[in-house]
Amino acid sequence: MMAAAVSAAAACAFSAPAHAAGICGNGTYAYAGFDGRSATRGVSATIVQAGPVQVRDGHVAGWIGVVEPNTSAAWLQVGLSALPGDSTSEIYYEVAFPGHAPSYHLLQRNVTVGERHRFAVLELKHRPNWWRVWVDSRPVTAPLHLRGSHDRWMPQVLGESWAGTASGICNTYSYAFSGVSLLASTSGRVPALADPNYAVVRRSGASFVAASVDIAASN
Repeated sequence: MMAAAVSAAAACAFSAPAHAAGICGNGTYAYAGFDGRSATRGVSATIVQAGPVQVRDGHVAGWIGVVEPNTSAAWLQVGLSALPGDSTSEIYYEVAFPGHAPSYHLLQRNVTVGERHRFAVLELKHRPNWWRVWVDSRPVTAPLHLRGSHDRWMPQVLGESWAGTASGICNTYSYAFSGVSLLASTSGRVPALADPNYAVVRRSGASFVAASVDIAASN
């Protein structure tokens, strides 16, 4: 069953300044949300497409997950994403096992604006280094072995844009995160981040909106 409780230290404040608009370059990745600095045994949140998505090239996404902290070359994540021409999002999970290329898995299409889904990535209680992805309190993967992850991998809760192979106007998105929960092995404040053209708008200690700066300015 999906864990619902977290320590108060893990459910911390999110805030970051809006940045001046600029140009998104070929291959640019940009993020808004937070990277945890403490190892975790799980992360969960409700994610909603809170506004329009406009993807000129590449993709946008709002997701939670865990990542190998030294190289960021291995991870497990789940959330919402959208591609060029999409007005809705899709539910996906992605896993990059240590030493392997990432693998993207589509779970559900046509997630509309305002539609709520609860996501979780959790280490199995009695099986260190084995993880599972949950959507709406149901497991959507078999146990996944993430070598060396126990008490090491860090949580992430992020809005993301990838500019694809073109340069020009940045992709647009607005994803709302609420009920953000961490199962932390060590406590500490979680720093917010917002790359240029994107912003974090704090709603509460455990909720925020990650969005393009023009949308964030209206929140």
